[in-house]
Amino acid sequence: MDYEKIRELSLDELADMISEEDKAFLHSAIREDLQARNIWESIQRDRSRLLADASESHDQHPVEEVLTDLHKRSGRRYVLNISSIAAACLLAITAGWYLFRPAERPPLAVVSDSVPNTIRLVTAEGKTIDLSNDSAGIRVGNAILNNTQRTLSFDASHQSGSGINTLTVPDGKDYHLLLADGTRIQLNAATTISFPFTFPGKTREVTISGEAYIQVAAKADQPFIVHLPGNTVNVLGTAFNINTYDSGLVKIALVEGSVKVATGKKDIVLKPGYELTSARDGITKETFDADKVLGWRTGVYTFENASLQELAPVIMRWFGVTIALDNPRVRSRRFFGIIDRNQPLQAFLHNLERADGIKSSYDQQGVLHFE
Repeated sequence: MDYEKIRELSLDELADMISEEDKAFLHSAIREDLQARNIWESIQRDRSRLLADASESHDQHPVEEVLTDLHKRSGRRYVLNISSIAAACLLAITAGWYLFRPAERPPLAVVSDSVPNTIRLVTAEGKTIDLSNDSAGIRVGNAILNNTQRTLSFDASHQSGSGINTLTVPDGKDYHLLLADGTRIQLNAATTISFPFTFPGKTREVTISGEAYIQVAAKADQPFIVHLPGNTVNVLGTAFNINTYDSGLVKIALVEGSVKVATGKKDIVLKPGYELTSARDGITKETFDADKVLGWRTGVYTFENASLQELAPVIMRWFGVTIALDNPRVRSRRFFGIIDRNQPLQAFLHNLERADGIKSSYDQQGVLHFE
């Protein structure tokens, strides 16, 4: 793998100077090669940080300066040719949100959730363990748990049984889980997973509600099965993303390998690069944009032509706030850009006001209102 080429193409993409062929190559590389993805993610983080710094300093021309800075770091020298569309997209990144065009939407009263703000594990024996802070050597029956760097792992050498444990990640948090078989799972905010400490049977089975990215350890003689609301995913060895946030809607995006999705009516085999959406009114299968579907893994949510009503649940999950959209003018706005959870919410609110004059404030109950 030519990692210098990966770096150059990542910068070209940022400046909207990349061909469709090179873009396809780049995103194939970052899906398949860990070091390539690390390079791409590093450039994305640099971009977010530099744009945030420019915004805080009220820089009137942050886009060109940030791109120039990133290209200087790469050692490349050429004139940036930023189209108006690319500049607008990058401005959206600077502002966090950006006005696209108004559209009528039904009213939304309050988006709310009462999940406690702690990452917690409820063991099969009924013991509740707070995982919000690092801790090592936690004994649960015959198992030894380690909770470090937002990751839970455990000593599988102990015969700890196959009772079901439940791990809950609340709003405003994310977390990682390393299962006994070597399977790695990244859990987004407002997500719950049920799993055993060991897999002594013929299958490895977990149940997930919310959003998670799963890298399954290959064991051909012991299939990996994920139970979702109304669906079951059968896996041999693969990496995929699942999303069940919306009631009655399940999305499964396959990055590599092969999965078979049992929807209740028929089994569907999914190929890499495709996302299956299962809804009450049917099933669809189409290619997906990795930036949009997998961006949450690095704290970036990409949206296009989305209303504030559609974005409110994301803000709630990522920042752990309750939102009231009681202004029709605000509800009708549509935006495109990104939300970066690595930046404080107040920075988004400040930039939203600067970009479109939409003000926000908290009431005495701590509910966030947009004006």
